Amino acid sequence: MKLLRAFLLLAVAPLALGFVVVTYQDATLTHIPARAVIAQELREGRLPYVHPGASCGQPLLGNPNFGVFFPDTLLAAVLPLDVAFGLRFALILVLAFWGARRLARAEGASPEAAEVAAVAFVLSGVFLSTFRFFNSGLALAMAPFVLAAAARLVARDDASDASTRRRVIGEMAVFVGLEVLAGEPVIALLTFVLAAARVLVPLMLEKHRRAGLEPAALALAGAFLVGGLIAAPQIAATAQILGDSSRERKPIPFVTATGTSVHPVRLLEQVVPFPYGRPDVIGPEGFRGHAYFENHAPYLWTLHVGLVVLALLALHGAVPTVVLRLLAGSAFAAVVLSLGRHLIGAKLLYPLLSLGGRIRFPVKWWFVVALALVPLVALAALRWAGSDRPTLPRRAAHALLVAVGAVVLAIAWPSTPAAYVGPLLSLALASSLPYWPRKPALLGAALVASLLTSAGPLLLALLDRPPARPRTLGGGRIYSRIEADAHPIDPPTTNTPVRELFRRAPVELWPLTATRAGDGYAFDFDPDGAYADEDRAIRKALETLPWAERATELRLANVTTVVTDQELAEPYQLAAVLDPARGVRAYTLAGASPRVRLATRVLRAPDLAGVLAAHRDPSFDPANDTVLEGPGTLHPKRRESQVMVRDEQPSRLVVDLETESSGVLVWSQTFFSAWKARRDGRPAPVVRADGHLIGVEVPKGRSRVEIAWDTRPVHLGLGLCALGLLMVVALRREPRPPAPRADVPR
Repeated sequence: MKLLRAFLLLAVAPLALGFVVVTYQDATLTHIPARAVIAQELREGRLPYVHPGASCGQPLLGNPNFGVFFPDTLLAAVLPLDVAFGLRFALILVLAFWGARRLARAEGASPEAAEVAAVAFVLSGVFLSTFRFFNSGLALAMAPFVLAAAARLVARDDASDASTRRRVIGEMAVFVGLEVLAGEPVIALLTFVLAAARVLVPLMLEKHRRAGLEPAALALAGAFLVGGLIAAPQIAATAQILGDSSRERKPIPFVTATGTSVHPVRLLEQVVPFPYGRPDVIGPEGFRGHAYFENHAPYLWTLHVGLVVLALLALHGAVPTVVLRLLAGSAFAAVVLSLGRHLIGAKLLYPLLSLGGRIRFPVKWWFVVALALVPLVALAALRWAGSDRPTLPRRAAHALLVAVGAVVLAIAWPSTPAAYVGPLLSLALASSLPYWPRKPALLGAALVASLLTSAGPLLLALLDRPPARPRTLGGGRIYSRIEADAHPIDPPTTNTPVRELFRRAPVELWPLTATRAGDGYAFDFDPDGAYADEDRAIRKALETLPWAERATELRLANVTTVVTDQELAEPYQLAAVLDPARGVRAYTLAGASPRVRLATRVLRAPDLAGVLAAHRDPSFDPANDTVLEGPGTLHPKRRESQVMVRDEQPSRLVVDLETESSGVLVWSQTFFSAWKARRDGRPAPVVRADGHLIGVEVPKGRSRVEIAWDTRPVHLGLGLCALGLLMVVALRREPRPPAPRADVPR
């Protein structure tokens, strides 16, 4: 097994050194640029509250997807961007292996069997597919640590020792906190529910449950409470933006919330990981399974857990204890719930499973499957290594599994060796499993070989050398509207690698990766749920307008460049043809508003629709006018004014003003309630200007205005985190033995 570990460490070395990184979709388009911003802000001694390049400035620290508070973020401040980014994914793989091994050991497996289960977990298609989401992989890697601590919390030997239980509570609290800080709320919630069930359900089913249930419940509550304190900075930062976000304002409808439902046909992926085409290719051999994947493109690329793993479970996967039955039942229930809208009564389950329309839920149930299988696979490997002879029904189940696998492979035979070598090898290994020498190292090596070859197309889609730094298009923000689909419904007739679209940061995607080059962009085509709801609403409204009528809104958002594959007329001026083959062009847009301006002509509108209508009025001047929502007095005339920007940072602005009349200072940053203002040293209200920007009303004359992101909640969260860590130290501290009593002479 040492040789196996050495091989796995060698395999992650290129990631750890930044020679290759994850470049697929969200990694290139969102997270590499965000890590560049994070690194820059940390090096300048600031917390990265705002992503200045994202859609007129959006929350960064408060968006859990970026996982800024996870400890490895500190490496971004001292390491090159590519190294720090690749190291994050190397860390994920190491943590996942370590955590799964720890979980299997906590459930009674031997070290060798635990490592077999760890290999099965970390190389499963379910786990590797999370890499496209940056935060999901880390959250899933931390989950086994939480479950292992939960198992130890009620272990017979530990439960009888108060000091040991305190140490386990402290340990679990740390892992609970890190699970939250990893930044995937759905995985964290599923993990915590599974951990609570692991602690409480077996005790509730035992004959003498009263003796152990209450102490275990109190210990569990204590671990979650202290873990919440450790994660308090992220919780505080997210709570600060939640009220303004589209995730909170607009519940996800049933169709969208169930948009990742697992079609029953996708169970074929247990034999052939990619029966619907390769994820790394665009063309005839590329993805063509749109009918079986909700939300158009694949959400998780494969649900493959390994044919050898399933064969091992068929032969030796007994569930003789309450805990194992709980885990097996959880895995089965998760598979059923992952069917989403294909379930009978799905609409009745929707409000509960989507948390009132806040999350997309179906396919993520497969994370529960992957976690529940860890102890089951470990104990099956233990029985296999112990020369346990399977019963006749088990041998029949194994034979049926192999036969079905052979039929599925024959029907869905992939067209290229990269796609069929893995399934073919897996089928051969699974069918011969009963006849192997019973050595755990051999089983582990077989899992590595079968899972890695099966995941080959996925790894080719995910990994490559770091993308090139895009060139700057210069000036203000960029507005991008192009057709760039990695998995089109009507693919081209020739195969091209997906890397041509994602990995090289091609010209079509410069606006999305532009933060690395110093450019920002407006109205993200695929805004995150943490973005401001008004920003999203304006983006949608723009899509319905002719290009000529979009100009005013773009100018107000400081847009100077438009990148599109459509031919545009005035007021857009062709600047360059970026990609002749696809017709992608860059246009300039003159007359963009300054990032900081004083509007002395102030209009009023009853709602956002009225604001947008006022912007399209021919008399509206983006440089001097603004529109506020709600009733109030109009300032219909424009006056002379002077604006002197003293300091502008992503989360802070200082301006000196001189004006002949009252007006509104407008900063071209997205409005959130977390923005606070001071005028001449006194608090001043921040208003929403032009539907989505920051505004501060100013009087006639001279004044100084300061606008800054409110840092108090995060500072309070950091204090609570320190308190939580102190509590962990206290819980894990060994109690001093009582001092011997001295004899007292009479």
